[in-house]
Amino acid sequence: MKSLIRNITSGMVIALALSACSSRLDVTNPNYFTDDQINDILNGTDATKKALVLSGIINTLPSYIIVSDNRLAGGFSNSDANEWAFERKRVTQAGDMVEGSAAHNGTYYRYYSNDPTLTYWEYDQNSENMGYYYGPVIKINQANKGLQYLTDVKDDDALLRGYRAKCLTVKAMGYMELMERYTDLQDVTSTTDQGWPFYDTYAYNDPVEPKSVADSWTTIKAMLTQAVADFKASNSSTSGYTVGLTTDDCHDVDAGVANYMLARVALDMKDWSTCITAATDLLSHYPSLIAPNDYGMDESKLASVVKRNANGWAGSYYNASSNAFYNVAKNPEIIFGSVGGSSNFSAFNTLWSSPAGYYQIDANIYNQMSDNDCRKACFLSSNFADLPVYSVNKTDTTWYDYEVPKYTSLKWAATAFMDKDDGVVADEHTTANSKADFVYMRSSAVLLMLAEAYAQSNQASQAKATLNKLLAARTKTGATTMTCDNTMAGKSALDMVKLQWRIEMWGEGDWAFYNQKRWNETPSRGANHWSTATVSHYTWEIPEIERQGNPYWK
Repeated sequence: MKSLIRNITSGMVIALALSACSSRLDVTNPNYFTDDQINDILNGTDATKKALVLSGIINTLPSYIIVSDNRLAGGFSNSDANEWAFERKRVTQAGDMVEGSAAHNGTYYRYYSNDPTLTYWEYDQNSENMGYYYGPVIKINQANKGLQYLTDVKDDDALLRGYRAKCLTVKAMGYMELMERYTDLQDVTSTTDQGWPFYDTYAYNDPVEPKSVADSWTTIKAMLTQAVADFKASNSSTSGYTVGLTTDDCHDVDAGVANYMLARVALDMKDWSTCITAATDLLSHYPSLIAPNDYGMDESKLASVVKRNANGWAGSYYNASSNAFYNVAKNPEIIFGSVGGSSNFSAFNTLWSSPAGYYQIDANIYNQMSDNDCRKACFLSSNFADLPVYSVNKTDTTWYDYEVPKYTSLKWAATAFMDKDDGVVADEHTTANSKADFVYMRSSAVLLMLAEAYAQSNQASQAKATLNKLLAARTKTGATTMTCDNTMAGKSALDMVKLQWRIEMWGEGDWAFYNQKRWNETPSRGANHWSTATVSHYTWEIPEIERQGNPYWK
């Protein structure tokens, strides 16, 4: 990591474009602050000055939860230069998702097929493995910018504790990602195997020896535990949570994000009690789940939505505002995301795709879902003929109709963005509009973490009770309420949890891949897969640039 820090660090003087505040801060140069000047302000009693200084360093942290940087794509600015692209590779590779078909390969078909010539995991792969390395290291560096000034925060300084919590959360997330990617999750207690080197200063650091696997995980857990405590101390009335539907609420590193990461780290560590504590705390602030009618688009709407005649679109439309995965107003589960800032629909939106973009759920998962499940209704129960390709700004003169295969997803279906909702059907089905919300972390994943921690710690009744909350929320309106016993009879509590992970978080984040790595199992692919490949190389090699910059790697 030393050599990377060298590349992106420009010294210890922090540029903070705060010229408008110069008179209030009373410093010589309105745009630059030395370490001494920053420390003097932070050790003082003027909360306004503290906030002004720290906001310039720390308030950008939410944008580092999902890093976008050309270094992730080998120095090129393209669609792969962001962490979501890497997550999409992993979710496609895991096998719960079928991408396109043998005749119509999707964007990540080589990962889906586990192409043997695609050695993405090797230490010298600059545009593959390196991208997985750069993302978390950029997080760590950004967090250390603020943390280096917050080493001696007083317990009664709520403001500084809140800022420290944000930095600790993002830093811990970066280290968690490195550990998940580059170490064996089946051996998380080793005191001899190497984990990762830890750096605390945004500077030209001399390389340090990697901690052991056990010590690395313990250090990450300690960061997040401190972050949660700091968030709670920062605002006693909210316990550090910013729950709500505004940009400030959703796009914020808060106690929800910290506990989300703590629960995930504890799950990786097999520390079931910590996972239970963190998840329970978080869920107490997120009591509601997505309503059944807002969970994606029911396939029963498809025929009307895509109806077309010689004069254009003749059917209804399904606006992004109706889908909880595009509209936070319909998604009480959102812990982290953004409001109105997305200029593109999900890559998994069937209604704006051609055959290469028809993403299907694994048949083995689909066949285990209850007919009373609103999530099952978001996947096609049979082939759908004559799905037209939508026009681009209504300028197309040639139309194409495709057959959509059974099991294709409508979870992220929409025909138009949220800022086009006036009922004028002729203006729908185009790319003319631009607004949709983005949901990245949601409470259903936390509920599943909690259920798994209960199951893994032999508390089967608690695991099933937790799952029953999710199943009740996912029951179709008017249908018999789903429970573990009437939908998954005969399975162990842990197998029930694993199935619900695969159903609920289908296509989201990198859960499918890392759950498999954590469970040490690769589910068999269903009959609808066109590739029979299975996952290999769950653990990447330490990148060349990291090894060259640190002689302590074995």
